[in-house]
Amino acid sequence: MTATAETICQLHQIHKRLAEKKEKLSAGPHRVKAFATRLSDTEKKKADAQENATEMRMLIDSKQLQLKSSENKNADLKNKLNTCSNNREYQAILEQIAADKMASSVLEDEILEAMDKVEQLQQVVVAVGSEVIHATQLLDEAKKTVANEQTVLKEDIAQLESELADAEAFLPDEIRANYDRIVRTRFDDSMAAVEGDVCIGCYQQITPNMLNQLMLKEVVVCTACGRLLYLSEL
Repeated sequence: MTATAETICQLHQIHKRLAEKKEKLSAGPHRVKAFATRLSDTEKKKADAQENATEMRMLIDSKQLQLKSSENKNADLKNKLNTCSNNREYQAILEQIAADKMASSVLEDEILEAMDKVEQLQQVVVAVGSEVIHATQLLDEAKKTVANEQTVLKEDIAQLESELADAEAFLPDEIRANYDRIVRTRFDDSMAAVEGDVCIGCYQQITPNMLNQLMLKEVVVCTACGRLLYLSEL
């Protein structure tokens, strides 16, 4: 055969470099997506905190209305004290006033507690707002970095594909069909070096005859794993 093991070795190196570049190329969008997800999660966290703060303010408004209504009711009861016709009625109104004051006191405590919670939630909104700004900056930086990287990677891939085509031109027709079939499914894993008399692809021992063929720089296919072989010292 005119095709040599050196050609297989060269093709293997090019395929490995191509696989590495293509892996980096495909990883770029995933990196951007990860930063985009982080930003989305942070924005949701901020929105949730804002919603919680809004709900707490609405609760405060509702309790303040209850408190105002209780105060008005209490004022009316005090006025009724002056029109009581007997002591029993007078005592009943006093007891109602006392009960209303107790209820108002509880409402006041709940309002103060809710106000504290609103302040805490607002602090969370501010803190998460800073996280949103930082996450936005990281996403923008990732987009720029990945865009620049991909420009370089695409140029490298184009160069390697050109080198691959040049190297493949040395493959004779009787080898090319087998090579194309293997590469189509196994890509950079289509070839393997032989160290001693062992295929590094599957770690199976090759026959003495196969080793002799490799030493004569002929193309050999591993009978165990189907990879195209070449001597590691090439």
